[in-house]
Amino acid sequence: MQGLFEYKLDGSGDAVSLTVNLDSVSAKALVRLDRYINWADVLKLTENDPEAAYAAERLHTVLQHMGR
Repeated sequence: MQGLFEYKLDGSGDAVSLTVNLDSVSAKALVRLDRYINWADVLKLTENDPEAAYAAERLHTVLQHMGR
């Protein structure tokens, strides 16, 4: 079953806004996806890119909060 997953990006440069609309099916799928990602490997791969490492940490946090 495919759930609702829509996104919208607004802006450019340093001011970008991301809006995500999803239903419970897609939210639960994203929570499961978080379990498949080896975040330690992601952080190792981004150790020379602090912005990407920070973005990965924030994404991981968001996915964890969705699972609560």
